[in-house]
Amino acid sequence: MTKTDSYANERIGFYEARFASETIHQLVQNFNSLASSRGWTAERSCYSAALIRELGRRGIDLAAIVSNDTGAQTIHYVHVAYDEASHALLPIA
Repeated sequence: MTKTDSYANERIGFYEARFASETIHQLVQNFNSLASSRGWTAERSCYSAALIRELGRRGIDLAAIVSNDTGAQTIHYVHVAYDEASHALLPIA
């Protein structure tokens, strides 16, 4: 494991611990703030990875924001709302 990988894993772990105590509403707000931002850094990648993991860990349907069309996971940064009935994230127009 490289020093960079170690740092990324540490940061992802930090965010995973933080997100574990947040409500679904708070997690959705966090995701929507990512959708509004154009900047990208390594820290944002760690934040995003932990956020997607937490949403998935809670069994939320992520089909609106995650695809595997190319064989690699792609995150679509669009504004979403949580639909309790379907337990899914749905894009907001």
